[in-house]
Amino acid sequence: MKRFIHIFLISLISATFMVACQPDDDDDITNDPREDYQGVWLCNEVGGQSYTVNISIDTTTQSQIKLFNFHHQGFEEKVNAVVAGTSLTINPQTMCLGTLTVEGTATMQSNKTSMNFYYTVNNGVDLDTIQAVYTKQSS
Repeated sequence: MKRFIHIFLISLISATFMVACQPDDDDDITNDPREDYQGVWLCNEVGGQSYTVNISIDTTTQSQIKLFNFHHQGFEEKVNAVVAGTSLTINPQTMCLGTLTVEGTATMQSNKTSMNFYYTVNNGVDLDTIQAVYTKQSS
C-alpha cells in the first residue's frame, strides 16, 4: 500500500510540474493584419506618377490604418482605410481641406510586399479613376 501511495504522490507532483511548466496561451501574440500594411510603400499609378506613401496603424481603432501622401497630396495629408485580412477599403472621405473626395479598395498579395489598388479621386469637377500597384519599401 505504501508503494501505491508513493507512486501516486510522485505522479501527482510530476503532473503538477508539467502543468505548471506549460506555456501560457499566446495572449501576447497579436495577429493584427494591419501590421502587414505598416511601412513605406512605393506607389506606381498605371499611366501616371510614382511616389511614396507612408502607412501607419491607427492606434485609436482596431481595424484602421492611415495612409500619408495618398495620391501624392503631401505627407501632411492622410486618408483612413479599414483593414479586413488581405483587403483594405477607403470609405468615401475628404482630404486637402475638403477639396478632394476619395474612396477605393486594395488587395494585399500573398507575398505581403505588394498591393493592387483601385480608387477614385473627385475634385468636384473631374472624377479620376486610378489603378496603382504599391510595393513595400520598408517596414
